[in-house]
Amino acid sequence: MNGNSRILGMLLMGVGAGLLTCYVQSVKKHHHRRVNKKLAKVAHQSWEGEGGAIIDPVPRTAAS
Repeated sequence: MNGNSRILGMLLMGVGAGLLTCYVQSVKKHHHRRVNKKLAKVAHQSWEGEGGAIIDPVPRTAAS
């Protein structure tokens, strides 16, 4: 019976470590996305500040 409890304990510890790893990777990915989004916003604002203007595409006429 003692061997079964050790196996069960090791199995639960492995599952817990796997879940913790997935959680940490998820947090890192979310943080990375947020940083990239902020950098893109700052780059866009600085580009507009340098005289860059967003040009709307020329509206296309309906094909007859």
